[in-house]
Amino acid sequence: MANQPKSFEEFYYLQEDKICDIEVLEEYITNNNGNVGKYEGNMYCPECRKAILAFWHKSSKRRAHLKRIPSSSHRETCSYNYEYASSKKVKEYVDSLTYNEIQDKLNSIINMLCKQRKSDIGKTMVGDVGISKEQNPMLIVERKENTDVLRALRRKRLNTWIDQSDGEDFSVFYGKVKLGIREKTKVNESTGEPYTFYFLDIFTQNKQGEWKYRTNIYRGSIKDEINKEAVYNIVMIGCLNFKFRPFTIDLANRDAIKFQEVNSSFREG
Repeated sequence: MANQPKSFEEFYYLQEDKICDIEVLEEYITNNNGNVGKYEGNMYCPECRKAILAFWHKSSKRRAHLKRIPSSSHRETCSYNYEYASSKKVKEYVDSLTYNEIQDKLNSIINMLCKQRKSDIGKTMVGDVGISKEQNPMLIVERKENTDVLRALRRKRLNTWIDQSDGEDFSVFYGKVKLGIREKTKVNESTGEPYTFYFLDIFTQNKQGEWKYRTNIYRGSIKDEINKEAVYNIVMIGCLNFKFRPFTIDLANRDAIKFQEVNSSFREG
């Protein structure tokens, strides 16, 4: 189990039975003279909806965030109960899966993280009857001293603030996005032959409702099939790379991405 308290960028708001972003809370607090007001005591873990959260204001060292209050606890099946898996173990885990296995994993994660904002999915929430901790898609099994140990995957929404303070550990990146394809051609220095490679561009929506470029993912020879006008739910396992501004995301492997056109069937990376 986790020794250090984890922070949250979103929360389950009991009074309205929905998942809210921390930006909503920050705006409310700013407009109410620094008071948490109606949200106090009504903010819960977005995954298990049991642990009560409290707001921590922005400081010189850390952005505003939510933390579990010490007197409350998560459900046993909640991934926030468990220590984070190391990047090495996440990479080993992803590489151990077949294509279908990793796609099934991402499918479960996208259902949990991208669709749980709907109030009618309570029956499928982690912690409810019939869902065990082994079935929680945000947990992976790590072999340690001949014993299977559950470890949690880090998570990061794509439309929140991201900078180098977030580190470069393997994480689950997710959110609602628009997509674009960029094609580039270079000449192989050894053979003199041209070759083509692709990037998947990701756009997120700002407060004004505008879709702005966020980041990109190198796809090599893979040219993903996308609809430029569509909105997608996307999930990927990768790490931040700050070599190119503002950042790029390096996938754990080429199959560790999945996106679904909203209100349509899955499209696979």
